[in-house]
Amino acid sequence: MSAPTQHDEARAVYHRCRLGKSELNRLFNLAPEGIAAAAVTISTQRNSTRYTANTLTDLVDHVRNSNAGGNLEKWENLSLEAADAAGDRKITISCDTERTEFQVSGNDATWVHGQAARLERFLTEAGGEKKQEDGYKFLRKQGPWMALFAIALYASMDLAGRTLAPEVMKSTKSAAEQLKMTMALLVGAAPIALAWVLGHWIVRRANRALLQPTTDIPQGSWWSRATNADKIALAALGVGILSFFVALTTLGKDLMK
Repeated sequence: MSAPTQHDEARAVYHRCRLGKSELNRLFNLAPEGIAAAAVTISTQRNSTRYTANTLTDLVDHVRNSNAGGNLEKWENLSLEAADAAGDRKITISCDTERTEFQVSGNDATWVHGQAARLERFLTEAGGEKKQEDGYKFLRKQGPWMALFAIALYASMDLAGRTLAPEVMKSTKSAAEQLKMTMALLVGAAPIALAWVLGHWIVRRANRALLQPTTDIPQGSWWSRATNADKIALAALGVGILSFFVALTTLGKDLMK
């Protein structure tokens, strides 16, 4: 009968991590600190074949020199495993295009919790968000924008209603008047809703998770990481919305003469 044992363990899952060549090299150098380099294994699976090496650089070269099919610069998964012989320190990291998961365990409690804290800080700075915090962080980050959207939507609908159906805004007794007012409000809401959807899509795409072991990725704000096409589309949408409201205001003045 074996003697009872215990060990410490820490695990976390992060979404939307942006990991390029430089970030992955730093991550894989940080994670197994205190474990012999020979005990570190980094691997990736392409189709039904798993490729393994002791360093990320060697693994990238191994894949590039292999007979694997498809785009060899595009990676969908990456893993690291490291453990000492005594069982005091063990760490695994698993990355894909959506999430990054790590698990640190062993008898050395100081090392386990220290490494877990360092990895959490690293992944947060790489744009990652812990799984259980996604909902809270979404509200914290998107709340002000949602409030601004609601205010802009109300103002737009009110302006459209007063411009296209000023007499109805004062009296909505008949079904025809109610329909006219509803159509006017929808006309006002359309550009704001379109701007919200497109803007949210562009920001989400700029902040999407990345796994690119072979190349460095853009840094900076979401605007600096957005593609030129996205920037042009967003600017064009802003000009279009402004033109819409100018035209709507002009139309309202003409109708009131």
